[in-house]
Amino acid sequence: MRIGALLLLAAVAGCDAAVVRYTLVVEEWVADYLRPTADMHGHWPWQNKAARKTPFNIDDKQQAVKYMINGSYPAPTLTAHEHDMLEITVVNNLFSEATTIHWHGIHPLHQPYMDGARDVTQAPIMPGQSFTYRFEAYPAGTHYYHSHMDAVQGARGIRGPLIIQRADDPVKEEFAYDEDLVVFMSDEWKDPSACLKLEGAMPGNDVCADIRHGSFNGMYGDGSAAYPYPLITVKPDTCYRARFIMAGSNTENFQMTISGHNMTLVSVDGAYDVKPVQVKRFNLHLGERVDVIFCTDQTPGNYLITADYDYACNLKKGNFIPPGFHSVPACQFYAYLHYEGEEEFPTSLKGTGGGAHPRPTTGADFDLTLAAGYKVTEPRVAEPEPEEPDVRYTINMGLLGPVYGAATDRPLEKGRWYMDLDEMSPPRSWELPTTPLYHTKGQCGVGDIPVINVPENATTVEVVLQNLSPNAHMIHMHGMPFKVINYADFSSWCGLKDIDCFLMPWWDPTKLLDKCPVAQRKPGDPNNKNIEFGGYWGCTYNPATDKATQNLATPLIKDSFQIWQRSWAVLRFKADRPGFWYFHCHETQHLMLGLQTVFNILPSKQPPVPADVPTSGAHWCPTQNEAPWGS
Repeated sequence: MRIGALLLLAAVAGCDAAVVRYTLVVEEWVADYLRPTADMHGHWPWQNKAARKTPFNIDDKQQAVKYMINGSYPAPTLTAHEHDMLEITVVNNLFSEATTIHWHGIHPLHQPYMDGARDVTQAPIMPGQSFTYRFEAYPAGTHYYHSHMDAVQGARGIRGPLIIQRADDPVKEEFAYDEDLVVFMSDEWKDPSACLKLEGAMPGNDVCADIRHGSFNGMYGDGSAAYPYPLITVKPDTCYRARFIMAGSNTENFQMTISGHNMTLVSVDGAYDVKPVQVKRFNLHLGERVDVIFCTDQTPGNYLITADYDYACNLKKGNFIPPGFHSVPACQFYAYLHYEGEEEFPTSLKGTGGGAHPRPTTGADFDLTLAAGYKVTEPRVAEPEPEEPDVRYTINMGLLGPVYGAATDRPLEKGRWYMDLDEMSPPRSWELPTTPLYHTKGQCGVGDIPVINVPENATTVEVVLQNLSPNAHMIHMHGMPFKVINYADFSSWCGLKDIDCFLMPWWDPTKLLDKCPVAQRKPGDPNNKNIEFGGYWGCTYNPATDKATQNLATPLIKDSFQIWQRSWAVLRFKADRPGFWYFHCHETQHLMLGLQTVFNILPSKQPPVPADVPTSGAHWCPTQNEAPWGS
């Protein structure tokens, strides 16, 4: 959809648009990090082991500092209707940290400076200060908001759901569901600044275990009296649009199932409706959202909900643990779909009432880790792509040596990730500008970093994304969607259970690697090809052979997706939205170490920056095009 059409659409919708205001106060709390604000009293007075405790009474093992918004975790659910004007005042009451808020999935078409990306669209909101974000609520769908300061603040608690309703919703019209149901998935860490900021023994991996605790709506449970399984409470004989949000920090995905209840997939990444398809399981990757319809038409009871981090299950004790990894204590996490009026706290995984004997579920397995997953459904309204784009970029993601080795190595300086154009040698890792890119048009306060200036006469942009590492990456685009027109199918030799592929050097002479021709094996660091014994490389895209599998007619539309290890994907997007738009990995430690780039689109049409948008370094890098305060 072009900018002119978007402007017209906004003008038409503006007749019924409202101004929706929120105030979000960010504060430091001492809380139980496994369920910071959950207060799970039982029916009887003595059932109080899961009650919320004061800081003094929290066990040391669970006591942690959480950053919470309005005293809530997850942060409050924000709602609006499409094309409303949102005015959200963020009050930073943290003692010593600045912050920003990014609106994940929102496209601030007319306010690109409100995207919330630190030092790209704004400088941070300093402690004791406040700032009001003003942007149009677009597009409709399931989104969320989170800190975009240092990638660790979100893990401390600065994240919550953002739901934009559509006036004429085809999903609502077709299914006539009764209610929305938000399920906010995450991983939880006692000290994310230790576990998630720096790399582990093997670059790209964690200082701590890959996962320890998974949560549902801010609650972890193991079935004990102190930590009962979280309850997703529903009414009998009611149909729900369940809006699943994967808002974690390090966990790459959860395979989601609900016992006894068939689900119909209707939307991906919030805004992008698909042709409805019944699914028995769906894979929810970091940054993704999935909307499904289900009805509580079963015998009342407690029905098990499972979140399976399948990527980590190979790291449980008893399996081969590759060098540089910790074993994980658990990879499956549980909650209950709880029918109102039924037993409150199931203590086992057997379910209660009808949930003790759930009917088998049927349907497809929706998993976009696999190339086959992109064939399970297609957009509700197809948007075909032209045979050729106006401009094509090949972007590599890889690791630059040298890597960490000594205890005295300074943090964040070695083992840097990059996300840069294929022709750049050496590749450039991301470094923060001293003044926001949008404010200076990238002309001041910025070093030699990967900023891609898209020609203004280009409309259709193709990105060949190549993962030159043994790590999967969760990729998110700010400000606009993209279409996945092609996706490597390496499942036969480099799938989830193929440990050999993870450890394999690029020069490996075995027959296994024959499925990636020598000419397509590309080390991530062109000047240090044998990092970690040559293990950091990828099997690159070859248009002569790989173009045959592309889908230009009905590609899925996304704003977040997983690119598998050593793999590639081909994306398309429309360069019709003026702004500086982040494109980055959403895993915390990868983001901290430079796995990000920015697209600069239509600079001549980028609107001026209101004077109240936080900036930095303005004395030597003044804002080039400034608008009045609060405009």
